[in-house]
Amino acid sequence: MRKNVLAFDFGASSGRAILGKYTDGRLELEEVHRFPNEPIVDGDGLYWNVPYLFEQIQIGIKRAVQQGTVDSLGIDTWGVDTGLIDETGTLLQNPRHYRDPRTKGMIEEAYQKMSAQQMYQQTGNQIMEINTLFQLLATKNQEATLFKRAHQILFMPDLFNYLLTGEMAAERSIASTGQLVNATTNVWDATVQSTFDLPETLFPPLVDAGHLLGKTKREFEFEPIDVYNVCAHDTASAVVSIPSNQKFLFVSCGTWSLVGTELEAPILNEKAAQYNLTNESGINGTTRFLKNCTGLWIIQEFQRNLAALGRYYEFSELADLAEEASAFQCFIDTDDPIFSEPGDMITRIQDYAKATKQTIPTTDGAIARCIYESLAMKYKYTFLEIIDAVEMEFDTVNIVGGGSKASILCQMVANAANMRVCAGPVEATAIGNIAVQLKAQGVFDTLSEVREWVKTIADTSYYYPDETSREWDRQFSIYQKVMNHK
Repeated sequence: MRKNVLAFDFGASSGRAILGKYTDGRLELEEVHRFPNEPIVDGDGLYWNVPYLFEQIQIGIKRAVQQGTVDSLGIDTWGVDTGLIDETGTLLQNPRHYRDPRTKGMIEEAYQKMSAQQMYQQTGNQIMEINTLFQLLATKNQEATLFKRAHQILFMPDLFNYLLTGEMAAERSIASTGQLVNATTNVWDATVQSTFDLPETLFPPLVDAGHLLGKTKREFEFEPIDVYNVCAHDTASAVVSIPSNQKFLFVSCGTWSLVGTELEAPILNEKAAQYNLTNESGINGTTRFLKNCTGLWIIQEFQRNLAALGRYYEFSELADLAEEASAFQCFIDTDDPIFSEPGDMITRIQDYAKATKQTIPTTDGAIARCIYESLAMKYKYTFLEIIDAVEMEFDTVNIVGGGSKASILCQMVANAANMRVCAGPVEATAIGNIAVQLKAQGVFDTLSEVREWVKTIADTSYYYPDETSREWDRQFSIYQKVMNHK
């Protein structure tokens, strides 16, 4: 069987169109288009440039069809951000960026109407300022006229699908990121809607991954193509392609790291709420039980800082410098808010070390090592929270996405967690997006089949705990003290 399917994978800084050429079990991936995704600053607001991004989607489709028939396409993006559509079907304004500061203080305001405990029981989501619920409340409070004109909200991938097909729907995996979907029933949460006076009509019908939404409109410069709702949250697509049919922990590692496991049902117990773990919808009714953690963001910013100082390194060169540096000199909490904004990571890390009475890293290698070791410790910390909440044991961590190429990080995770690490596929999100389209077209019958197939096509590497793992255990107690010192 032959199929050509197109996956659009949008990250917070770039987007790609990847053509998947499937032939009798083999898969060839070709990136036919790549483009930057830079937010627009307008006054005090930060927005996504939808006209530009939609133009890039059309360019990607045109480049793909130049190679022959495209059987279908699917789109995945980051979570939480939405566009507002008026009653004529027009996008009211560019969607706000999750880093837009307007949501500051909205959690506390929301708690006046619904407690954190009830909010967690209803939605099962990690409570974060960026969540869609708090974005909607900010719009309602600060831009009341705009909010009243809104007829529907569409998450980013659903918005792009609507612009392509004219059909409005909300795919469950992306909708479940926003503190708006009931964790148990997997439908829009009526209690949240009524408590915060959010009209039911604002929310489009929910559909599952694999749903055939429609065809691209005839107005475009290409023949109509089937558009499927894939797992529209990029992490959900990445988890589809994890090459394992056993229970596993995963780290979907890019700018952000999504650290979690896949379950048959949500976990809403006291420990899950205490640890602020999130329940999000996955493929075939599964639950992705996870936590959003900072990923490669700090090392990426550090690389930019060094370049501004005239010191240019590839990531592999920074990893080599880190390997040569002394171990366990300094830890940071990679999720501390001081590291969340762009800027001088060198000074911030050194100030953090000073404030927590640790050795202050001064060389490029020492700072790089501090970042990688701290990431590995953060993953271990989160694994332990997950294990405690689900009351299960694991022996394997699957690291997928760009971070799976960082051998230094993969080995550190194996040592810190004292578990085997399976690294790869790097293109987990695109493969998961493509796999859902292929499954919907009858190439695969089950998720188990998909994952067995991924094992045959994925480029994976394995890492095992080495002789330093006991020292990692000892250092973890020091890391915890640093975390508690703040």
